Amino acid sequence: MKNYLLILLLALLLSHCGEDSQPARQINEPISNVDSFRMGNAEIRRDIINALIEEGIEHWENEDGSIGFYSKDTERVDAIGFFAIGAYAARQ
Repeated sequence: MKNYLLILLLALLLSHCGEDSQPARQINEPISNVDSFRMGNAEIRRDIINALIEEGIEHWENEDGSIGFYSKDTERVDAIGFFAIGAYAARQ
């Protein structure tokens, strides 16, 4: 009986491991509602991702390495990108 309870407890714990705290993207979201960009400079890319997280803008990394986001956030993402590039240029 102890082994059965231990296995049940372990199964319950494992079923909750790895759950994502961020909301999942809608799988059936029309492709026209998403956009993406590539940033080759690692420092600027890190600054942009940190700002996206800070601003609560939903984003993800695509298989090709680009950063995807919903088109409704394009203006905000552009502003973050321009700021990050400008800040990088100012540091150089």
